[in-house]
Order: sequence, then structure tokens, then C-alpha cells
Amino acid sequence: MTVRNFAERVLFGTSLKEKLGPPPAGITDQNRGNALIAPEVPSRPRGLELRQDGTRADFPGMSGIEDDHQRGRLLHFFANHELLATELMALMLLKFPDAPTEFRDGILSTLKEEQMHTKMYLGRMAQCGVEFGELPVNGFFWKMVSSVKTPLDYVTRLSLTFEQANLDYARGYAAIFGEAGDKKTAALLQRIYEDEIGHVSYGLKWFRKWKQDGSDWQQFVSGLQFPLSPSRAKGAFAFNEEGRREAGLDEEFIKELRVCGQSKGRTPNVFWFNPGGEESLVVARPKPSRATLEIERDLALLPAYLARREDVVMMPSMPATDFLAGLLDAGLELPELVTFDRIPEIRKRKIHGIRPWAHTPDAESLIQKMGVDAAPVSRNLFSKALHADFLKKLIERQSCSFLCNPDCVGVRVSSVEEIESWVANSPYAFCILKAPFSTAGRERVICNTSDELSRKSRSAIRRLLCHHGALVIEPWLERVKDFSMHYDMTKEGLVRRGIAIMENSRRGQFRRATVTNRFTDGLEKDLRRALFAGSSPRGHLVDFQEAVLEPHLSNLLEEHHFTGPIGVDSFFYRDEEGSLRWKPVVEMNPRFTMGRVALELARFRRSREAVSLTVAPAGKGPAGGISLTPVTPDTKWAAFLER
Repeated sequence: MTVRNFAERVLFGTSLKEKLGPPPAGITDQNRGNALIAPEVPSRPRGLELRQDGTRADFPGMSGIEDDHQRGRLLHFFANHELLATELMALMLLKFPDAPTEFRDGILSTLKEEQMHTKMYLGRMAQCGVEFGELPVNGFFWKMVSSVKTPLDYVTRLSLTFEQANLDYARGYAAIFGEAGDKKTAALLQRIYEDEIGHVSYGLKWFRKWKQDGSDWQQFVSGLQFPLSPSRAKGAFAFNEEGRREAGLDEEFIKELRVCGQSKGRTPNVFWFNPGGEESLVVARPKPSRATLEIERDLALLPAYLARREDVVMMPSMPATDFLAGLLDAGLELPELVTFDRIPEIRKRKIHGIRPWAHTPDAESLIQKMGVDAAPVSRNLFSKALHADFLKKLIERQSCSFLCNPDCVGVRVSSVEEIESWVANSPYAFCILKAPFSTAGRERVICNTSDELSRKSRSAIRRLLCHHGALVIEPWLERVKDFSMHYDMTKEGLVRRGIAIMENSRRGQFRRATVTNRFTDGLEKDLRRALFAGSSPRGHLVDFQEAVLEPHLSNLLEEHHFTGPIGVDSFFYRDEEGSLRWKPVVEMNPRFTMGRVALELARFRRSREAVSLTVAPAGKGPAGGISLTPVTPDTKWAAFLER
């Protein structure tokens, strides 16, 4: 028998006996024939055909692994993968008759091992009471590999991608079956794991022989086309560095692969950081301020903590591999990270949705480059004048003494004379003037109401009026605790996400956001007492959220056709008599916020401990904090995780 005869029997056989029968002794590689055009699917026994109508069995996972039948169902998936590998190797022998003899000998040897792996799985499945073919089988491997154009393409896709991933899967499942007391299956998987090291090593040898100049990693990445990506070379278990070293992969390859990510199934959301959203709403401001550009550059990685593993985060430049590896070592999860110059590549992929930090005018150029049709957020939703009107409506019919008085609500003013009139009639010692479109801590003036406006204040106010046309004036209150309430507005309605306790500078600039197991865990005793005095057992805050704030907020967002994240800034304060009160709406941010990042970082906390996100000048972060953003000699700002 020739190798060609044997490969044809494996590929086109319609029985497991034909497909899994090993090559006979004395097989020769003569009369190789012409290159075969790959069939759409390999021939299969009845019941094992690769379905093309979308029918597939749900992957059983590890749930109920102690049950024999459930265990057999899991092994059914593994057996099909091994049979597909067998068929693909037979296809390669037929597709590349002119490949070097040593290369073809290696494929034949590996094919024999894949046949053996399949039979080992079938035997163990039978002991579990599961017959091969009782579940629909998937042909993803065939679809991804059968179209290869060259032997280099083959070792890149099969050996260095799918078989490399099995270094994680086989070892991971072996450990799980062992922990479940199934020593037979654990030993089977350990045997397959050891063989896979050799398979990857074989592919790596030929990859290095045929690849162009450049590192293994660079050539591997450039050799894969979507939907394949380097992330397919990793399994959903602990990343197995030892096995990869044993297979011969170099340290650069291992480090880069470990931090590399891309969705393997769910269509991704695409995130990026544009913190100058409110600035771009001001017509008189032609370009972002220098401070905004510095923050945009330095904190560009922050959306990675909002995203999930399957998502994409775009940024100006890639962080160093060692920095990303440190994040993984800290137990953080990373999505796929790409630079902005790869937008044409991202555009070709199916995208679930776009997630800029703020869907404001400054995001439009990127959205257009991506070819996405998405309406920006209504400008009015960002207006502090609208926020003041919203608060006024919320509290005007409320009798709860814990809520702020109506005279704490901001008022729209459009001239220095209106401002002077408000100041003259205000019972409060200080007031604050805010531009209607600005981020926290910027475009604002704090004044002492007991004196006439100073020349400096008048000058600042006139400048703001010139830029914005109108301002919002309100009392400057003695804040005790700042916090933000976070939501997602979806097509189904408003979804509560949580509360973050905020620490800001006196000028209102963000410093730290903390998420505790329960919101009240972060409050002092007198605040907790005031929060529940005279309320239902749930407290004034939850009562007001559910009965007043959330229904009205949902209606407001529906009126503006808004979907996406929104944060509601709020604070507790002491009034003139020293009593604790609550201003439930200070500002609303229809975008992502630092508080929302802190809430998402809480996914990575240990047990129920508090988690804090801090933004500080580079080099001045909290002691023991984990750096969430890279620091270079040019970095001005950095973000840190404390837990």
C-alpha cells in the first residue's frame, strides 16, 4: 500500500474501521499522484457526518462530570476532534504530494497517533455508556484548516494553533478528571498531552524552516487570517508555559501568546477611551485641551477593565508585553488589544457594538472609519442645566427630610447680573458656577456669597459665559460623602449596576473610587444611622432609587433615545444646622466613568474585600497599588488598583 492509498482510505472511508485502521507495515510513499482539491467535508460513517445546517450539540462542560453518561458526552467532543485531526492529516498527504519526504513522514507518524487517540476515547466512551455518533458533530477544525494553501500554512494553523491549544486543554482536563476520581480518563488525557508536545514540536520545526525572516511570534501572527487568531492557540485553562517550552517555543513567543486575546465565538464590542467628550460638545472649543490629551494618552488602557475577554479595546500604542503579563499575574482579565491603525482590519469583522468612553462628537471620526451606523448621544443629556431641572422635578413632591431642599438645586444663569442677583439672595455662604458641558473639576468658579464678586471671579465668569452662553449656579455645600449610582439603559429598560464611593479634590477632580461589598460598609456610623432613620428597612437611598429616581431616569433616557452606561453623581452633606442630608442628583454622565471602571474591577476582588481605583500623577500612586496603566518617561497620569 502507498501513502496515497492509505490517505484516501482515511479521508473517503465511510466506516470507522477504514478511518482508524493504521497504515500497514512496509507502506511506501511512491506514486504520490497529483494534488487533491479538498472536498467540502470528509466522508463519514452514518451518524457522524459533519453537519452543515447549523445543527450542533451543546458542549457539556464540566457540570455533572461525576455522572458516567455526562462524562461520555464530553469525551464524544474530544473523539470528534481527534478524528478530524486524523482526516486533516490524510488530506495534507493528498494535497501536498511534492512536500519533502521527511515532512510527509512526520504527518504520517502523527496521523497514526491521532488514530490511536480517537480509539482510546471511543473505548472510554463505551465504558461510560455513550456511542460515537449519538451527538451531532462539529466541523470547525475542518473548515479552518482544510483550505490551507501551503505546508507552512498547515503547520501554522493545525500544529501551532489547534494542537498548541491542546497543551492547555489536555493537561487541564486531565487534572479535572483526576480530581473527580476518574483516573482512567485522566491517564488517557495525560498520554494525549504528552503526544501533543511532540506534535507542536514537529510543526514548529517546519515552521522555522519555511517562515520568512523575523521572530517566530511575528511570523505566526502574520500567518493567521480571521477568524483564526493567536488566541486560538490557547485553551480555556491555566496557560501552560512548561509544555510550550518543552515543545521548543521560545520565550518571546510564550510571553506574547499569554497576553494576546481575541474572541473565539461571541462577536466583540469595541471600546476606546475618549475622555474629552464633554469638551467636544462646546462649539466654541476647536480642539481638546492639553490636559485632556495627556489623560487620553496615559489612561488609554482603562476601557480594558470595562470590556470582557471576547471584546476589543483600541488604543494609540500597545503596552509592553511584560506589563500586560503583570496584569495577568495579578489575576486581571484582558480583552483583545489593538492599535488604531488596525481599524481597517477590525472593520472587516462582525462587531456586536461600539463602546467609546463617551458617544460624543469627538468619537465620530473613529466610528465613521469603522463603518458603523450609530447615532451619538443627545447633547442635552450632558447638560448640567438639564440635570438641575431633573433634580428639581424629583424632589418637588417629596416630603423626606433627608433629601436636600429645593433651594439647593442649580439654576440656569446667562449674565453677570443674574449671577449677582442670585448671590445677593442666597442664604448659603458659598456658591459654585459650572459650565453646562464640562468634566468634573473643570470650567467652574467657586465664589464667596458674602462679598462682591472679585475681579478674578468676574473675569473667569465672563470667559465661561463667552464660551458657553449660560452657566448653572448652585450652593456650594459641605459635602460628607460623594458617591455615584451606575446603570445601563438597555432596550429592555434600566438596569442597576451598583454604587461607587468617590473621593474628589476640592475642585471636584477625580481621585479615587471605592466599591465595597455593601454600600453601607463604606459609610460612617452617623451616616448609616441617618440613612435609615424614619425609612423602610431598606433605607432612604434604596426607597428613593426605586420609587422616584429610577422610574424618572428611565423615562428621561427613553425620551432622548439613549442606550448605554450612565452614572448619577450624588453626595451626602451637612446643612447649616449640622444635619445630614442627601443631594441625590448632582450631575449625570451618559457615558462610562471612573466609578463604573471601579465597579467592573470589583469582578477581580478576593472574597468581599473593598476595591479602589485611584488616578494619580505618575510615580505618586498608593503604596502597594497595582498599576493598571503603563508608565513611561512621558507619562503624566497613571491608574492603580487597590484591593
